[in-house]
Amino acid sequence: MKKLGSYPLILATLLQLAPLWRSLGTSAVTTCAPAIAIIRSLLLFSGIVGSVDALSAASAVSIPKQTFNAKVGVKASFPIVIQFDPSYTINIITWDPVSPGILPPGLSLTTSPISSDPLILSATIKGTPTTAGTYMLTITAKENDTAPANRTVMGTITVIVAPADAPPKITTAPSDQSVTEGGTATFSVIATSAAPVRYQWYFNTNQAIARATNASLVLNPVQLTAAGTYSVWVTNKFGGLFSPVARLTVNPKVVVPPFSLGNPQTVGSDFHFALPIVAGANYAVQYLSALKGATWQTVSNLPTPSVSGTADIHVPISGPQGWFRVTSTP
Repeated sequence: MKKLGSYPLILATLLQLAPLWRSLGTSAVTTCAPAIAIIRSLLLFSGIVGSVDALSAASAVSIPKQTFNAKVGVKASFPIVIQFDPSYTINIITWDPVSPGILPPGLSLTTSPISSDPLILSATIKGTPTTAGTYMLTITAKENDTAPANRTVMGTITVIVAPADAPPKITTAPSDQSVTEGGTATFSVIATSAAPVRYQWYFNTNQAIARATNASLVLNPVQLTAAGTYSVWVTNKFGGLFSPVARLTVNPKVVVPPFSLGNPQTVGSDFHFALPIVAGANYAVQYLSALKGATWQTVSNLPTPSVSGTADIHVPISGPQGWFRVTSTP
């Protein structure tokens, strides 16, 4: 940066001396008056020079805070605004982001010359952003001046990158479910979108489910007729798509009627009995060593039968004489 030229200073001095010469030519003055006037003028001249020197001590360049808006996938170009005193020659030789990594992905900082003498570089953030978010970075600009020393000024730049205008994307699709009749089945979907999303669940591809307009679908209690496929239509103002289908398997609820052990007997070290069984039910054989002060202990969990009928059960006897029973759960 350079100071103002000497011409304004000379002009200011002459303007200060003009009244003195006028007074000398039109009227008599004392011999000390010119000396006083000259001293006064010199003091004013010194004050002018001092004011210019004081002004030159402050930086003539500043970078105001600036905010730019962009969108993913859309080319952008943002010239960075600088402010400077037009009375000074500005020679900006560097533009640097303090941390280049905080520029939005896809954007970069570039410079181009405004003039070659003096060399002045402008800075522009441009490119095609790829990732939405809010990014803040500090830009520095250096004045190339020999007197006083080089100065560096800084400014904060904020770049807000909005998501692209696009239909939603399904990141997590609903998964298959298998429940027992009367239980609960839950299907869920996760989607990303630049705009608000709406949902509509469908049964067996084309049957819209009433009031099923959330990201999750809960069925409770599940009936046998609910078995089938489920999918969801996810949409925003830019378009929509169906999720992959998920299948619901409903297992009939197992009902075990009251039963009794048939033909119980001890054969050697085994206890034998006939047990009426129901397909899908779970059975456990329990033993009680005494009617008072003892608790039932499970000695055998029977395999879950695949068909209903009667099974011949053999249970080894390892303890003292006692009592046996069979419990069942659907």
